Amino acid sequence: MKFQELKEEFSVQFLVLVIVIGLASGLLTYAISFAEHICRYVFMLSGWATYIYIPAMFVITVYLLKKYFPYADGSGLPQGYAVDIFDEYRLNKTYSFRSAIGKALLTFMSIAGGASLGKEGPTIQICSSLFAQMKNISAAKQRLLIKLGAGVGVAAAFNAPIGGMVFAIEEYVKKISPKIATILVGATLGAVFISNLLTGNQPYMGQVSPTQLQHSWHHIPFAILIGSLCGLSGALFTKAIVFMTVNKTWFFNSWRKKHYLINALIFGLIVAFIGHLSSGLSFGNGAASTTQFLDSSTDAPWYYALAKFFGAITSVSAGVPGGYFSTALSIGAGIGDLVHHFFNTIPLVQFYLLGMAGFLAAITQSPITAVAMVVEMSGSSQFSLPILLSCFVASIISEQFGDSVYHQQVLNYIDPSRYKETL
Repeated sequence: MKFQELKEEFSVQFLVLVIVIGLASGLLTYAISFAEHICRYVFMLSGWATYIYIPAMFVITVYLLKKYFPYADGSGLPQGYAVDIFDEYRLNKTYSFRSAIGKALLTFMSIAGGASLGKEGPTIQICSSLFAQMKNISAAKQRLLIKLGAGVGVAAAFNAPIGGMVFAIEEYVKKISPKIATILVGATLGAVFISNLLTGNQPYMGQVSPTQLQHSWHHIPFAILIGSLCGLSGALFTKAIVFMTVNKTWFFNSWRKKHYLINALIFGLIVAFIGHLSSGLSFGNGAASTTQFLDSSTDAPWYYALAKFFGAITSVSAGVPGGYFSTALSIGAGIGDLVHHFFNTIPLVQFYLLGMAGFLAAITQSPITAVAMVVEMSGSSQFSLPILLSCFVASIISEQFGDSVYHQQVLNYIDPSRYKETL
């Protein structure tokens, strides 16, 4: 595919779509923030009211999903691995304007209903769906744009252009020419710029003071320790998610698929219970609370990682759509905080950053993406070496227990015999 061909075909409509994607990402950021506010408001009015409110919201969300938006399920990220495998019908349904609208609406409802999920995975599917609306292009170019749209979606969702581009290359595109890379850079630049006009150009996880990031070779054992814990806990998280969403041999999973509304009700009650126990900290993707802990260098509650861990698993099990990139960062921050209690002479923010990057690397098994995103989101480039070590250890350990959670979830969308083609 020649660059000149893409340049000619993607001129005006490509630019328009980039602008629309930037606007959509910015508006979704506001919408999800409002959704979390709704859930917190209900919880503050009455913690017991959530035992009615959350199951009801989950049931309505799942009903709308099954009835009107069947291709807007899941996080939105695993489908990207199957872009080259989907037939034309499945591809157009998964990445349609209808699916994009459904993904935005249902993700809003999920998070307003207390799900411990976020907008990052959904933003990927939404941005890819918008790019898929390009007219008068070949099927091969459409599939390429869908993959590039995933990177643009991550970049816009996290205000992390470099991390988003690295994600697209590391996970979806794999082999990329300098010319195609230029298109990715241009699309990311445009979408993030437009999104920032709406939301402001602030790091997604706040700004860490450089004085708290000074380190030496003495920090190596801590990076290895946190990386190891994140690798093991990330593998456990992956096993639990895959067992609940992919496994077809367990009788309960078969029952859940047939009785999806009752399933949403049951897990909605569990999500409400976890939220009640954690004083509401399990609700939402955790970005706001984690940013507060990181910016103020204050300890998170000891149960923070557990609340987000089980909150995410039960939310996904309920069948409501939503992503868990930010949730993974929150879980990792909680793990880092727990370790810090035993080594409190070292700045707390260092443990937060090591845990955030380590757990994200563990569930994605994409250490380069994890490093780039956490460093970019927190403005902590001078601490990149310990973060890199934590990600490397976490990813290596997690790989021993199977593929990433997103890769295994692709089995929900393809014939298992073609799974290796997605790796």
